Amino acid sequence: MTTFSIDFDFTSAEQKKILGYLQQNNYQLLGYKGAAGAGQISVGVPTWFVVPFGNMFGEVEIDYTPLYKVYVFNKANIAAYTTIQMQVLSNEIELGKGLVFNQDGSFTTGAAPSSGTAISLKDNRKSGSPDVTVGLAGLVNLPSGQQYLPFCAFNLPPQNSIEMSPLETICLMAARTDLKSGNVQAVASAPGCSFTFGDSKVNYNLMIQDSTYAIESAPGGNPVTAISSGDALKKILG
Repeated sequence: MTTFSIDFDFTSAEQKKILGYLQQNNYQLLGYKGAAGAGQISVGVPTWFVVPFGNMFGEVEIDYTPLYKVYVFNKANIAAYTTIQMQVLSNEIELGKGLVFNQDGSFTTGAAPSSGTAISLKDNRKSGSPDVTVGLAGLVNLPSGQQYLPFCAFNLPPQNSIEMSPLETICLMAARTDLKSGNVQAVASAPGCSFTFGDSKVNYNLMIQDSTYAIESAPGGNPVTAISSGDALKKILG
């Protein structure tokens, strides 16, 4: 299993000075990850991870391993800025496998999806039960520790099934916000970058620009695509 990494180096005088400003002004590093499938909520995407710059110094590495769990949230009407709660979380599940969500909140093995790049989920609760919000949580190793955190959200009615396919496009920005993982956002809140992990691109070395505090590729690192504040996250993430 490949582990992908996002790296920042704050050891140079310039980057250390920029880091100091970000820390003093309560900036956070916000991460988003793409997914595909029918029934995604329309108002935005959950913030995947949030790292306060106050938790960073020296060489910082954020590791991501493409391992997933399925979550269920018992609210169906998701508005912008809602924070997704992973009230029920499955065991780790491989791509190409399926689960059934039962009336008592348990998961059992279900039918495999049509694609080996997806995870399927059937809501087996009785007709008339309220819709739920479901999605995938991806494994990420942050300065605060290793966690499964939500990066996509779908509406699922009872007795219906969906297929959820994680995508390897990542979006990052440094923003002066007070967000938490799971908070639904429609647009980028600051200039940042996007990039896609793959077999030949398992590591991205990044740096923070002075003045704008946008995120860009460090010298010699894999290239990234610049994004602007206000850009639609769903369009960026695919």
